[in-house]
Amino acid sequence: MTSTTAGREPNRLIQQTSPYLLQHAYNPVDWYPWGPEALAQAAKLNRPILLSIGYSSCHWCHVMERESFENEAIARLMNQHFVCIKVDREERPDLDEIYMQATLALNRNQGGWPMTVFLTPDQKPFFAGTYFPPEDRWGRPGFPTLLKKIAEYWEKDHAGVLTQAATLTARLQDGSHAPSPTTVGEAELDMAVTQFAEDFDAKLGGFGGAPKFPPATGLSLLLHCYHRTKDPHTLTMVRTTLDAMAAGGIYDQIGGGFARYSTDERWLVPHFEKMLYDNALLARVYVEAFQVTGDQNYRRVACETLDYILKEMTSPEGGFYSATDADSEGVEGKFFVWTPDEILAVLSNEEDVRRICAYYDVTTAGNWEHKNVLHTAKPVALVAKELGLTVEDLQATIDRVKPLLYAARAKRVPPGLDDKVITAWNGMMISAMAEAGRVFDIPRYRAAAERACEFLLTTLSKTDGRLLRTYRSGTAHLDAYLEDYAYFAEGLIDTYEAGGNERYLSAAVRLAERILADFSDSQQGGFFTTATGHEALIMRSREGPDGATPSGNAVAAAALARLSYHFGREDFRQAAAAAVRAYGRQIARYPRAFAKSLTVVDLLTSGPVEIAVIGASGDSNTVALCAAVSRTYIPNRVIAYRTSQQSEPTHPLLQGKALVGGKAALYVCRNFACRQPITDPADLPALLDPSHKAAPPLTAPEQKVLSGNLYPGAATVQGTAGYAARKIHDATGAGSLANGFGPLGATGLTVSRLGFGTYRVGQREAEHREALLKAIRSGCNLIDTSTNYMDGESEQVVGSVLQQLIRAGEVAREEIIVVSKIGYVQGQNLAQAETREKAGKPYPDVVKYGADIWHCIHPEFLADQLTLSLDRLGLATLDVCLLHNPEYFLSHATRLGAGEQRELSTLRDEFYARLQLAFEYCERQVEAGRLRGYGVSSNTSTASPDEPGATSVSRMIEAAKAAAKNVGAAAHHFTVLQCPMNVHESGAALIKKTGPDNGSTLLDEALREGVAVLVNRPLNAMPAQRGGVVRLADVPVPAPEADFETQRQKVALLEEEYRKDLAPAVAHSGQGMLPADFFRWADELNRIRTQVQGLEHWEQIETQMIAPHVNQVLRALSEAFTGTIAEQWEAWRDRYVPELLALLRTLHREASERSRLRAEDLHRTIDPLLPEERRKASLSQKALWILASTGGVTSVLNGMRTPAYVDDALQILRWEPLSDSRRVYDCCAAKK
Repeated sequence: MTSTTAGREPNRLIQQTSPYLLQHAYNPVDWYPWGPEALAQAAKLNRPILLSIGYSSCHWCHVMERESFENEAIARLMNQHFVCIKVDREERPDLDEIYMQATLALNRNQGGWPMTVFLTPDQKPFFAGTYFPPEDRWGRPGFPTLLKKIAEYWEKDHAGVLTQAATLTARLQDGSHAPSPTTVGEAELDMAVTQFAEDFDAKLGGFGGAPKFPPATGLSLLLHCYHRTKDPHTLTMVRTTLDAMAAGGIYDQIGGGFARYSTDERWLVPHFEKMLYDNALLARVYVEAFQVTGDQNYRRVACETLDYILKEMTSPEGGFYSATDADSEGVEGKFFVWTPDEILAVLSNEEDVRRICAYYDVTTAGNWEHKNVLHTAKPVALVAKELGLTVEDLQATIDRVKPLLYAARAKRVPPGLDDKVITAWNGMMISAMAEAGRVFDIPRYRAAAERACEFLLTTLSKTDGRLLRTYRSGTAHLDAYLEDYAYFAEGLIDTYEAGGNERYLSAAVRLAERILADFSDSQQGGFFTTATGHEALIMRSREGPDGATPSGNAVAAAALARLSYHFGREDFRQAAAAAVRAYGRQIARYPRAFAKSLTVVDLLTSGPVEIAVIGASGDSNTVALCAAVSRTYIPNRVIAYRTSQQSEPTHPLLQGKALVGGKAALYVCRNFACRQPITDPADLPALLDPSHKAAPPLTAPEQKVLSGNLYPGAATVQGTAGYAARKIHDATGAGSLANGFGPLGATGLTVSRLGFGTYRVGQREAEHREALLKAIRSGCNLIDTSTNYMDGESEQVVGSVLQQLIRAGEVAREEIIVVSKIGYVQGQNLAQAETREKAGKPYPDVVKYGADIWHCIHPEFLADQLTLSLDRLGLATLDVCLLHNPEYFLSHATRLGAGEQRELSTLRDEFYARLQLAFEYCERQVEAGRLRGYGVSSNTSTASPDEPGATSVSRMIEAAKAAAKNVGAAAHHFTVLQCPMNVHESGAALIKKTGPDNGSTLLDEALREGVAVLVNRPLNAMPAQRGGVVRLADVPVPAPEADFETQRQKVALLEEEYRKDLAPAVAHSGQGMLPADFFRWADELNRIRTQVQGLEHWEQIETQMIAPHVNQVLRALSEAFTGTIAEQWEAWRDRYVPELLALLRTLHREASERSRLRAEDLHRTIDPLLPEERRKASLSQKALWILASTGGVTSVLNGMRTPAYVDDALQILRWEPLSDSRRVYDCCAAKK
């Protein structure tokens, strides 16, 4: 509110309690608060909503208010065309979260505050931005210009606006769903450290460049990781950052506390607003760093920060205020900066001024806008030396003068205070106060924590136990959000563990139970931001990654996990694990963004140290034992207290524990199993880290992970036979499904002749899931997947489909045979392997075949991968685990040429030795019940013996027999071999390359040994003489649209126009492609036209070469062009893209025609060998049927990714087998 408001009537915001909303109460804008009245008015008038979201300490929010919302002319535009709603993001994080996602989606992932979003009357966003100036400038439209354009858009293209809003809303709703939960474990902790290290500023601290935000949660995670690994660089990252922040201008050197962020990389010039949550999180991490290092500077910073909160940010009732502004008297930072003359005016003593100016680097020139942000550029010892003083003398001056400067500064006009009390942020500060009180043994901090707890439990709690979000001026209102419950629950736990009453812990349990009842996502795990029964918004959002504060989901998980260990509550532990696992895929990709979640992973995988202190609260021995615990950094802990005067305690950890010899005692336990109690504090280190550690394991231990609930059981003889019998009995229509099943080698299992292959099956395509459901319901009981298919997504789809069918009672686990494969190190597996390597813990025997493809079958890798695979599948037992193309070892070694000195026979011996080692691991997993069988999937098992990469099934079986013998198994469990086979690649049936004297074909030898053979690539042939992939399917040819040459000329003319009018405006770095060459597709497509072999080849060219390049260039130029040239570019682009697509379609049609002719040729080749009634079948059906009819082939794996394809393919299960498929293979081979 400014002086221009004199005499103006207030708007509706005058009735609100939020300081931010009250700041706008005298704007000429007809503001509404968010609520039914505003939404009803928008619907009644059919006007768009102008939603403005900000917060009281936001500098640019104040700027936009002064420039635009106080402007009478702009206000008239707003009032005339819009229903204007003002929201305090701190009161309504749900609205802020939803519409920030819209802002990011509409602005190339750029967002901030003030947030300006235009909505339809039903709350759907269609345009968004942040700050807008009052007139056109800086390349931004002025706010009046924008208002007029939006109003015109609404009037002239109302239907278009609604469509755009609906499309964006659907996109936001889709994006709000958490993907299928998956494993998170120690690997992600290690990867987080690696990611932090990659971005670490070794000189100035922090991560990345300016602006720099205090990474409190990340630093806390790094301390957790340092505790695990003792890696010195991890601690260096923490210390360098904490030291730099404490020395910088971001830290208030006079009054204590931290500003929101630093505008530069040196931590010198802050954005001067101070937020309660920043100071809570930073105070806590400085306390933790003190415990780890003993550095007294960290204690000083933590205490000064908390004392600042107690002096300036604490309400009379005991709650903590939210923030102070960056501005005072309308000038950013004015309250905090100094000149030498201002310091002289306070101190009078020139020697004191000389010392203080030297220590805080105050100069006449200044370091920011001719004034000085106080900071300590040099250590006190160095400054003392330069001044010719002792360190003690200089420190004494600093300690004496700081209160004087603080008192003088307090007489200035202070920044605005946002004095609302927010439950979540109070929970954070309660934790910081309680922990500092415990660690430093400072009663005022513990007292402040307890007082705030009492305030929240009374004033911000409803009679039914639910919480309220905010309080100010005697009014508490707004239903609380997830983060309010979560942060307050953690604060209550910390207050109890700092020596508070046990009722605080009981209150935390009640909040945890409310979280489970009101916020749980029962489908995917984790928690929604809003409670059940919250007002209807366009979506019910949820928060995974951390932001300025740790995500509510992660904090809820932390509170639940800690309480689960306090009280043995398995429901709490499972909910905590599920909350983290819900974001497992995102955590694997960017673990650094999930720092709080990963501290929960550390707790749940490591388990806590359980500490019980038994003794009278005032007893000196009790105090000494508590002090010993407090000095020690124990990130994963449970602490419980019992005074000797208490009756029998209710806390499980305290039960049965008493004084020892009449003295206070300390018990250290794990899983409620305790070691011998101690009475001497000096014995604590040995108790926490006993010297008699177990001998290290002979092999590296499997990584600890958070696994979900794994469904027990495996495919059985009775189960699979029962499935087949049921499907045969229930089948309707022509043919009998009796032909569709057979034995799975010598296992006794019954398997469908057609299996469901999941290569390229992912979670994003609903049809993939529907296809798998239909296949299982229609008679397919074999599913083949792999750990590397879609980076693990395929296994997740399989697992979720099986769970759905089992829960519905449609199938039993015992009826379905699940096969997965391990070996490829790609995607997230590659990222984890690289992290291990950087940490000095590489997987052994890795084959680095290419930059983005490694391979490994060493037991250490297999162990980690099997755990992840079972978790994604949701199964306790995998029916068959195959080593996935282990021949990479041979291929890599032999292609090295002169670089590989070993003979081929030696390489092969090593190859089979590696297989045997892997088989030994698999045999042990069979014994452990995690596998039922194992085998190999090898693309070269059908290759000629003289090919360097060829593998032999007989040698594989020999290795399996040796492995079984070595582990003491009665017989080996090598049950399945997978290989490629189709009518063009029939080596498995024709080439004698295995068995005694290489006298048997693969199929013959497998049959003799009782090994099942699964064939892959049944419809994707790779005939050597043609190169590339030939799709064995009938190809529809699209109707012609345009002549190639005619369409090419249209594209050529447009590309010439680009080179003439637009390319000269593109800046070129001097490297890479010239801008004039960005669009030369008319010539390039003409060149490659004759080289296209068929549709498969064309699709590969289009998706891997053309589309990525075109999309990248279009995106880059759209971002590069501004102003008039941008409009010219957009007009050209909108003409060019449709013409280029039309040209691509002509090539697609030509490629389809080539494939059609090739398919017809194959029909003519094989039809004479088929019964008359099968000659009219599709080519794909014929190809599948021929394979399924082949003796020795157990099942044909087909990638059926649509329900229609499932229907088409499974028809062959009803056909009588072809009597002599060998004739087909011979005939096709003869045509090569």
